Amino acid sequence: MAKMYGKATVESEEQQKRRWQIELEFVQCLSNPNYLNFLAQRGYFKDQSFINYLKYLQYWKEPDYAKYLMYPMCLYFLDLLQYEHFRREIVNSQCCKFIDDQAILQWQHYTRKRIKLMENAAAAQQQQQQQQQQQLQQSNGGEAATAGEAAATGGMMATANGNGTASAAEAQPLGGSVQRGEPGQAQAVIPQQQQQQINGLATASNIKLELN
Repeated sequence: MAKMYGKATVESEEQQKRRWQIELEFVQCLSNPNYLNFLAQRGYFKDQSFINYLKYLQYWKEPDYAKYLMYPMCLYFLDLLQYEHFRREIVNSQCCKFIDDQAILQWQHYTRKRIKLMENAAAAQQQQQQQQQQQLQQSNGGEAATAGEAAATGGMMATANGNGTASAAEAQPLGGSVQRGEPGQAQAVIPQQQQQQINGLATASNIKLELN
């Protein structure tokens, strides 16, 4: 269902598409104060049906429709056209010229301001990316240093174990003797005192054998 100038009509899909395109173009024409002055001088703003049509066009303020507008300033003028005082004053050429001048200044200022905002946003994003890269590099460097310290600690422990084994081998009693056995068997270390006793017994046995 479409409502044009207070009249309800049933539309086909193609007609709805056509109406949507026409309304999109008309709404954006409202961004031109000279066009508003043209409509006011021809009495359109005194026609209640046309005023109702302007109220109906406010659906373009919804985000689903506003995203198709190339000149969003038209929505501002659409709001102003809802007031009878503005519809009456826009018929004045001097008033129209003043609004037109202010609109141009606003567009120029908005453009410069928009460019500055975009540049600041790009610079902030680039700075954030650099900080993230520095943090990542510092994190990787810390992990590498930790791995290096762990490797160095392992090397020191291995060296200490090797030195301990050598010291244990050197710490055998100086006066002792080694009891050698068959290959593959453990070797026993005999203290010096026990070795002297064994040697004495062996000597005594030899003497007895000689006496006999």
